[in-house]
Amino acid sequence: MSIEVGSRKPLLVRRESVAHIGVRKRILFASDLHLRKHGPPHIVDGLVEIASREYPDLVLLGGDLVDWTSGLEPLQSLVRRLSRVAPVGAVAGNHDRWIGVARVRAAVLAGGGRWLQDAPWFLTSDFAVYGSSEQPVQAASHHLLCTHHPGATLGRHFDLTLSGHLHGGQFVFYQRHGRLYPGAFLYRWNGLRFDDEGKTLLISRGVQDTLPLRWNCPREVLIVDI
Repeated sequence: MSIEVGSRKPLLVRRESVAHIGVRKRILFASDLHLRKHGPPHIVDGLVEIASREYPDLVLLGGDLVDWTSGLEPLQSLVRRLSRVAPVGAVAGNHDRWIGVARVRAAVLAGGGRWLQDAPWFLTSDFAVYGSSEQPVQAASHHLLCTHHPGATLGRHFDLTLSGHLHGGQFVFYQRHGRLYPGAFLYRWNGLRFDDEGKTLLISRGVQDTLPLRWNCPREVLIVDI
């Protein structure tokens, strides 16, 4: 058990494999950046350092990208730097709606990234990446959804869903059957990984928080080999 006040500890790199997809690609998934004035720099630099070290084929940002309008410039800079490593796609979270999704989208596009909620994106000719569960199904063998809220996506046509942070809270007292408690008493998807009939849902603990206080819930990015 450990407590973290603030966001000074290094980001945990959590490794996941979804081998049944079999496209031999690596994805870096980072959610809940909650960027504000200047980043802060150790968050932005830490994400770039991990990307440079891990050589992902794709970087996906899963919403709650900024907390204040002052975070738009650091977001644009981060996307630009990540784009030098791999293509970057992003979606909005609830905090981005408070700032204005159009403004957050513009920062991502200005940095050279892609706004996944505009249209599906093909990682390969046979692997489609979606920014919304409502987007039309593409003619592909494999389907990946990048989203902020996991919702009821497991068991649909997505082989893999990458979702934003634990909306059941960042205080974890124990884990049971893959779910984290006490948050799982209130929120069904308060867990890290769910598998069902060849479909996988991975949920991130998030990079940062508006209220920077955690218990036994390390801040993280995901490296997912598919």
